[in-house]
Amino acid sequence: MSATVGYSSARWRVTPSVPVATVVFVVYVMIVVGLMRASGIGYEHFFDSADSTLRSAVLPLAAGAAWLVVFLVWARWDHVFRDARRLPTGWFLWLLPAVMVVITVLHLVGLDWAFFEPGHLLAVLAASVLVGFAEETLFRGIVLRSLRQGVRSEGMAVLWTTLWFGGFHLTNLLLEEPGAVLQVAFAALTGTGLYLARRGTGTIVAAMALHAAWDFSTFLVGVREPAGAAAGAANFLVVVVYVLAAATLVVLVVRERRRPAREAIGRAQGTSR
Repeated sequence: MSATVGYSSARWRVTPSVPVATVVFVVYVMIVVGLMRASGIGYEHFFDSADSTLRSAVLPLAAGAAWLVVFLVWARWDHVFRDARRLPTGWFLWLLPAVMVVITVLHLVGLDWAFFEPGHLLAVLAASVLVGFAEETLFRGIVLRSLRQGVRSEGMAVLWTTLWFGGFHLTNLLLEEPGAVLQVAFAALTGTGLYLARRGTGTIVAAMALHAAWDFSTFLVGVREPAGAAAGAANFLVVVVYVLAAATLVVLVVRERRRPAREAIGRAQGTSR
């Protein structure tokens, strides 16, 4: 005689699935991109000042984050913010997040901080924190949780989460950003590092922190290009990190092709007699 216990399905209002994650994603895009367009500020000028940052980034992202929180409270999904079981992460898989941290520090060291007023810095910081929270909750949270439901391997869950995150940046075309097509590839690759930050620690908070720090430095660099040895080293390592990210993604997909994605959300428990 055997019995199988499910994955806390009694607690869910709706079962985690790709169609549900797609609806959540579409609503998020409509809210955030819609409010960004309504701000009347061009994408390339989002972070030019405290006022433009608040209107074009902070308010839309706050609204998008609120939507995600409301959905999760209502849906009662488990293992969105923390894995039930930490998957193995060797030194090679830690390398990509580590290099991303180094690049972030080098960018910040090379900045001309006197150029930025305190209010401007606080506004950019708020936008960065909101990006980290909202996009990680959506992609390394809701989307990854949905892809881990069913019979997919962890390798496929990682690949599809990465591609989805990269494709999301095509929405910047709606904000008249011609570089959106290139952002798809770059974002997908950095998304691999963000996945590894969650995987290695078992919590999405690490991915949120890395994402926020990475974007904070990127946003500021976009406003005021840094100079000096630190900036030069950062520019070199950016190329390295994209190559490393591509190699790491291939390793993950191949190595994890037989690991059930459900391992991170707990195995079904059974008893037999």
